[in-house]
Amino acid sequence: MIDNLLLVLSLTGVALGSIACCILLFSNNRHKYANRLLALILFGLVNILLVTFLFEWNPRFYAYIYRFPSPLLYSIFPAAYLYTRAVINIENSWRKIDALHFVPSVLYFIEMLPHYFSTYEYRLQIVRAIEEHSSKLILLNEGILPSYFHIGILCAQALCYIIVTCTLLQKANEPKDSKLQFVSKKFYVWIKIFVYLSCLISVPTILTLVSKNSFFNNNIEPLLVTFTLSFLVVHLYLFFQPEILYGISRKNVTMASPPLSLYKPLPEMEQPGRMNEKPYNLGKDVYDSTQLSNLEIYKPQLEEYMTLNTPFLKQGFSIYDLSRETAIPQHHLSALLNRVYKMRFTDYINGLRICYIKQHFGKDEWENLTLEGIAKHAGFSSRTTFFNAIKKTTGTTPSAFLSQLKKQQSKFSITRNNKP
Repeated sequence: MIDNLLLVLSLTGVALGSIACCILLFSNNRHKYANRLLALILFGLVNILLVTFLFEWNPRFYAYIYRFPSPLLYSIFPAAYLYTRAVINIENSWRKIDALHFVPSVLYFIEMLPHYFSTYEYRLQIVRAIEEHSSKLILLNEGILPSYFHIGILCAQALCYIIVTCTLLQKANEPKDSKLQFVSKKFYVWIKIFVYLSCLISVPTILTLVSKNSFFNNNIEPLLVTFTLSFLVVHLYLFFQPEILYGISRKNVTMASPPLSLYKPLPEMEQPGRMNEKPYNLGKDVYDSTQLSNLEIYKPQLEEYMTLNTPFLKQGFSIYDLSRETAIPQHHLSALLNRVYKMRFTDYINGLRICYIKQHFGKDEWENLTLEGIAKHAGFSSRTTFFNAIKKTTGTTPSAFLSQLKKQQSKFSITRNNKP
């Protein structure tokens, strides 16, 4: 009975998880960085479910991949933490230091290399021994480390990342912390479900570690059922929450577009000697209120995409790239910027870059950056382009602009420290 239940649950989880991974990697072009991390989490869970299915269905097939997916066990919780941080802080790429989170997974892979190059007959012999004593499945002793050592490390790793992830979520929902964005309620619930289920599956594993007479040690099937049910719930929840699977929404969207007050009027757009851009022809020289209303339909889509993905940080980012990534026709996009935002594409993108500098200038990693470094971080292709954009937007030089930001940061810090 329990064997049949494991077969059904694990196969269902493999199917759902594989579909979700494909959606995240190939069908959803928004939130790419966060989606890749979520896909890594699901891929790790899918491999665990696949191993469970093959172990119960046909051990001979299981011997072919025995322990090959094991290094992914060390990647699931680090990826979950980085995924949560990426969504909350609107990160569109990982930092070099984030690679340290996956060092244990790489080390485990290196330790297992001799086993991976072993013969099929050798692995089949181990699997047959596991059939007789199923508790050997969690020994993880095919490398140089002793039995149960990896299980202990995995439990400690899971506990640490669960604590850090919960702390991050708690801070994200505190209005006092202005550096973090408010995440949507559904995302908050989704992460809590993942964390709670992670705690659930760690309980029998810890019992197995502390007591060799544990029920789970002598009978591995209940432990596998616990794993399988937990991972299946994760996959099912994603399919019932398409906004998480296809894109994370937020309560508040910051830095949606550069504030129009930031810009001085652009006289060159009104000079009779210059040709005004007319991105698409509606048969009239002037847009009426209905046509402008039709253009404004694209505004939330554009602003959310720019906020979540910050594509303007890419040097050489063009209106063609923006049209392709947002699925907004290029002539509609150009009209939206010219008629609704009253600015050209380059001015819009440079305005977003300047807003980005204003928001991130107070961070520690920005303190020692030169003007060229700041320009590069914000997506400007050269110092000259950066200088011209600052001058055109703020009417001051980059040095004066940054000095004003420093003064504002100092005043904000003093005001914040003086508050009771």
